[in-house]
Amino acid sequence: MTKKWVSWDLACLVLFISIAPFLLGESYFFETVNIAGIYAIAVIGLNLILGYAGLIALGHAGFFGLGAYVSAYLSIHLNVHPFLSILLSCILIAMFTFLIAFPLLRLSGYFLALGTLGLGVVLFTLINSGGEITGGPNGLANIPGFSIGSYQFHSFHDHFYLIWITVLIIFILTKNLANSREGRAMKAIHSDEGAAASFGVNVFRFKMKVFVLGCTLGALAGGYYAHYMVFISPDIVSMHNSINMLIMGFLGGLGSYLGPITGTFVFQIIPQISALMEDYEILIKGIIFLLVVLFLPGGVQSAIDKVSLSLKGRKTTPKENRVYQESMGKE
Repeated sequence: MTKKWVSWDLACLVLFISIAPFLLGESYFFETVNIAGIYAIAVIGLNLILGYAGLIALGHAGFFGLGAYVSAYLSIHLNVHPFLSILLSCILIAMFTFLIAFPLLRLSGYFLALGTLGLGVVLFTLINSGGEITGGPNGLANIPGFSIGSYQFHSFHDHFYLIWITVLIIFILTKNLANSREGRAMKAIHSDEGAAASFGVNVFRFKMKVFVLGCTLGALAGGYYAHYMVFISPDIVSMHNSINMLIMGFLGGLGSYLGPITGTFVFQIIPQISALMEDYEILIKGIIFLLVVLFLPGGVQSAIDKVSLSLKGRKTTPKENRVYQESMGKE
């Protein structure tokens, strides 16, 4: 990938953050865009785990929900500042993920998928029956919102800049990671673990790193969600939410840089477009996902990349989409 291409995708994200508030005004679409930004953080983490390292994780919403509940509990019961509570929740969940990764990552393929699925179900059951600690099926309300000193974040604009600047920072960091030695090791593990190990890559250690990092990003997104919505329920930990995150990733294109952001944005916009056909929302989502899988196996982002490359007169496929295509071919 050339430096010119790197600057292009980053410039697109910066341009979006710069002009979106002026285009949206006071529109109710603002909340949809903010929610999309929060989920984009979680899906970027899932993209590291599944898109780059090739670890099939089906319980990502469990870490999203843990981040939300731990941060909310610290803020409500211990009066911890929201930003500090999010940081502490990420640290605690990173430690928890590190511990459970030892047995989980001994599994591979479908067994790993079942293991992460089981973990997600366990976390949902614990939170749903957590009594006063988690609020049970009723969830937790009156969660403190974001603030800096005496200034409270109230408007969609305030939250937009907080959320999307965070997305921008994470995008830059994860992209640099993907282009680093560690990133190349992750892609090698995705392609062939045996070959990667023969070249001196410590496969298990790299799996641990990417799994902990990806799950911690999911927890960070959950913390943002809790303090943005000021109410959470066990639904955010459910298997349904994990599947939604997978769909967001596949829609955008797992293994690409902008794919998680593009896919999350498309997924969150679909209900708004289909608002007049509310009874058929699930059907519309299913048809769109099926069309993407059939005609755009690299996700929506792969189509955007191809158009951009054709406009530049290039015929080569971007590296990040090639990673995904190789994984599809391998399967």
